[in-house]
Amino acid sequence: MNIIDLIEGDGGTLRKVAGTHGGEYAGACPWCGGNDRFRVWPEQSGGRYWCRGCDKAGDSIQYLREKRGLSYVDACHYLGHDPGPRKNGPRPTPAAWKPREATAPPELWQKRARSFLDGAVACLWSRHGDETRRWLRDTKGLSNETIKAAGLGFNQADIFKPRATWGLAPSLKDDGTEKRQWIPAGIVIPLVIDGQVLRLRIRRDDPGDGDRYIVASGSCMAPLVLNPDRAATVIVESELDAILLNQEAGDLVTCIAMGTAPAKPDRITHEALTRARIVSISLDTDDTGAKASWHFWPETYGTKAKRWPCIGGKDPSEAMLAGLDLRQWVVAGIFGTELRFERFCIQTIDGGLSDAEALKAMGAT
Repeated sequence: MNIIDLIEGDGGTLRKVAGTHGGEYAGACPWCGGNDRFRVWPEQSGGRYWCRGCDKAGDSIQYLREKRGLSYVDACHYLGHDPGPRKNGPRPTPAAWKPREATAPPELWQKRARSFLDGAVACLWSRHGDETRRWLRDTKGLSNETIKAAGLGFNQADIFKPRATWGLAPSLKDDGTEKRQWIPAGIVIPLVIDGQVLRLRIRRDDPGDGDRYIVASGSCMAPLVLNPDRAATVIVESELDAILLNQEAGDLVTCIAMGTAPAKPDRITHEALTRARIVSISLDTDDTGAKASWHFWPETYGTKAKRWPCIGGKDPSEAMLAGLDLRQWVVAGIFGTELRFERFCIQTIDGGLSDAEALKAMGAT
């Protein structure tokens, strides 16, 4: 039984996408789903797998341990392997998580990204972007002012350029041909810090079997952080959701988009979260988001980190379409109790205070 047999035995479906290195197979990740983010090499070192979405990786033994909950010894016996002599004494303690330093792209990359983004912004506000702007307004709830402030753009067609023209080192595909810098058609969501374009994430309208979101090679992978000086923070997955929350309640909370549920904060974001008094974890209410909410965040930031899922949808924009008042949802997440929320309403309605003034009066900022 090889690793392909194990995955398909659990209901997975894989298709061969390359013949190099003994064959490469692709399919949905057994842990985080997706359409084409999971890769398997059955002939490489006895069988290997890796997901570029949730970063799960390992061999057949690791698969059995992670997916079926087997011990190391039981997984070896299942595969007919000798587990070897059992070591005495306690198992070594796993290394503590440490935030990484997010690195900025090369200067040439930033120059190319700025030129591309300027064109994408102009395209979004031309007649070619009419349908995309309508989608951002009607489906994502973003006003024209918010779209402009976020620097969103629209790329009409896929772009392929030599990596060297973006300041990137050469990289080869499995078939030996050179990879190119690919920027697909779709909504352009940039990460801009101090005027420098550090990331280009593209939301594809029709990804087929591929991923919905593509990050241009060389991009900085720091989370998007909006209004980092607030005492309360809301953690979401999508940048578009963070931009929406910032539009509705940016005067009350810091909005952070991780990009994916398994992503971890970089050093600067970690320091901001350490200083925050309240951290509401609002990752998408699917299996991957729930697992990330319940483990990493409270273990890292303690009792101030609490799960605060959206109501009526898996994310803020979907919940908004279902009728959720996002501002009141954010306020309720800050207080956490109906009694404190009632006091807030009294101060804003009867006392005539603004939301931010009422929060300050109640010691929540």
